[in-house]
Amino acid sequence: MSAGNRLTASSAAGSIYDLGYRHYEGKRRGRLYAAWSLYVESLRGIWGFGRPMSAKAAPFILAGLYSFFAFLQLAFASTLANAISSGQQVQLFTYASYFTQFGLLLILFCVAQAPEVVCRDQRYQVLSLYFTRAMGRPDYALARLASLATALFLALIVPMIALFIGDVLMKPDTIGAIGDELPRALPAIPACLLIAASMASISLALSSYSPRRAYSAIGLIAYFLLMEAVPAIIYAVAQHGGWTSGDKLVLLTPITSLTGASDWFFGQTLTSDFPATLGPDAYVLACLVSVAAFTAILLFRYRRIAA
Repeated sequence: MSAGNRLTASSAAGSIYDLGYRHYEGKRRGRLYAAWSLYVESLRGIWGFGRPMSAKAAPFILAGLYSFFAFLQLAFASTLANAISSGQQVQLFTYASYFTQFGLLLILFCVAQAPEVVCRDQRYQVLSLYFTRAMGRPDYALARLASLATALFLALIVPMIALFIGDVLMKPDTIGAIGDELPRALPAIPACLLIAASMASISLALSSYSPRRAYSAIGLIAYFLLMEAVPAIIYAVAQHGGWTSGDKLVLLTPITSLTGASDWFFGQTLTSDFPATLGPDAYVLACLVSVAAFTAILLFRYRRIAA
């Protein structure tokens, strides 16, 4: 082999390919924008947007059933107005009693959608992808919680709007009826906010402890059923036994407490189903404590969870 061939054989050989990789030159929006993006995507996922039609079935059917009776009253507003003007007794749905009558549908909404929000990320072990970015663990938990609370608030407020429009249309003077009806309807906003925050915090805190949606759904059903039944049973036994402190246990019930708190916003007195020693303000305080406690449980869960 000649010297020229040896030089050619020992020289470096190869090619350089431009794969198109470039540095990101856009604006780095940081932690808050990451949490906001997760909130928006979570809210879309709860309602099934961007997913198959089967994912939209449960939230829209349950929310639609919850609003159905309010829209039914709206549809027959003129007929009901004529019946009332003729002196007939007509039982109408009200802002204060609507959740009491149909709140079970929102429990089913939470059972169906809360596990969807938090269980999939644990099951498919993608939490590390979130936490390696600008988003922290509290940001993740609070963004998920805010999305479910927003979805519940939308489901709660839509029938209130339908009731408001229906009540206005029943009056002969529509413009004057708006001014008369608005003070009675406005308390529905803080009442719906409290209900949405309470149910969302309970549902997500309990659902976050299992990566399986079925287990989380069963746990939610068991919690709502047992926490409604057990304190009520103990309270009934305490009444017969003369135990005066048994009425405080009613504050532990998730749905009964929300019903009593809703009456406080609308300025109504509690019915005989509630302990006479507890006023509506006690139920408002119990609901606020519940929101704080279950939010803390949710944050603690994501602080300790393996990612």
